[in-house]
Amino acid sequence: MVRKTALVTGASSGIGRATAILLAQNGFYVFAVARRKHRLEEIRGEHIESILLDVMDEAAINSVVEHIIATKGRIDVLVNNAGYGQLGAIECVSMEAAHHQFEVNVFGYARCMQAVLPHMRAQHSGCIINISSVLGRFSLPGFGWYAASKHAVEALSEALRGEVEALGIDVVMIAPGLIKTEFVTKEFELLNTVEHPSAYQKIITGLHRLLKHEPQSPGPEIIAHAVLKAISRSFPPVRHALPWDSKAAVISRWIFGGRFFAWVLRKKMGI
Repeated sequence: MVRKTALVTGASSGIGRATAILLAQNGFYVFAVARRKHRLEEIRGEHIESILLDVMDEAAINSVVEHIIATKGRIDVLVNNAGYGQLGAIECVSMEAAHHQFEVNVFGYARCMQAVLPHMRAQHSGCIINISSVLGRFSLPGFGWYAASKHAVEALSEALRGEVEALGIDVVMIAPGLIKTEFVTKEFELLNTVEHPSAYQKIITGLHRLLKHEPQSPGPEIIAHAVLKAISRSFPPVRHALPWDSKAAVISRWIFGGRFFAWVLRKKMGI
């Protein structure tokens, strides 16, 4: 069987790791890329090739894509997943940290898309899966910079879909809500590096209150299965929010309006 090829970023943990493993189990040869070598080595196998990569390094991205084309002759799927969440009040997060958030979450995606698109155009087929977030549709106090980066991913994805749909290339957004990964732990580590005046203490407490249910949330496999389902369909969905409470949140905001929806969420945060 000739296996299709997939490039999965942020594959050393969480959603990226689960996706790389699932795709390899379902007929794909996966190029799994991330920055943590020891974590990548854990998933290396007959159908998973692990490569160290920082999505802020454009030359390195181009080199990886050239390697894929040289060894496999084509690239069928890009799963843009590498990213992180910079929490903190907009006033207090430094411009350096805000820029870095966009360099990884937005421009990292853009670099990978620009690298694979010429090859997908040449073969008249391909699928780009951009892992967004439910916060790409609305935002919350303390999530401003992260949500802004995911709003940007949504805008880029919608524009790109219109540009390449006629060229045989699908663009799909998958918008996770709270998923049980290492993501929240990293978010709080970064939050602790931000100095907040006492005026913002309720928001910081609210972030902890809102995210405390992460251990009871679905695991990353639910998103991996959504990725597989999307790339297996002839007409994949434009956007897919998971799990069910994330889908409900998007629908509720649309039904009840932004002002009421924001009031409800602030009440949940206790602010």
